[in-house]
Amino acid sequence: LFMAVHIIDDIPFTLTRCARRSVGLSVRSDGSVHVRAPLWLPERTIYKMVKERIPWIRERRQTAGQQVKLPADGPELKKLKIEARERFMLLAEPWIKRFETRYGVSPLRWTLRDMNSRWGSCSMTTRRITLNLKLFHKPDECVEYVIVHELCHLLYPDHGKKFHALLSSELPDWKMRKKLLNNKNR
Repeated sequence: LFMAVHIIDDIPFTLTRCARRSVGLSVRSDGSVHVRAPLWLPERTIYKMVKERIPWIRERRQTAGQQVKLPADGPELKKLKIEARERFMLLAEPWIKRFETRYGVSPLRWTLRDMNSRWGSCSMTTRRITLNLKLFHKPDECVEYVIVHELCHLLYPDHGKKFHALLSSELPDWKMRKKLLNNKNR
């Protein structure tokens, strides 16, 4: 694991070299830019990739301060988690039944977490789906999109053609929902 700070077009970013297959780029809620790249990838390739994403980085940094802040640990956060779980499960229930009936898969466990770089995650091995607590502040159609997206991962772990074909057949307007989810402030 090697870490260093670099600057491209007046934007500082932390580059972490580690054992991974692809480049990951994220803008955190404090506006800091982080790039994770494989050890074998030439630095000029990483710089080129970051440079191509400069408009996206600037846009993300601009909205970083406007992101939804969850309450601090305590009764308010506990109440939010209870309300979020109830709402999310109400939206998920018909989809869980549908995936179980049609494809013979269902999640074993649902968890809620405050996540900075993703709306949800799915582990095929444990069949656990995790939803970002910040989804509570999003419209139902956005939450439903994340739920269906993660359920599709129970069948296909990557974002390949088969995954997208399944997502499109189950939720034909998923692109519009994704756009709505990501265009509003997190």
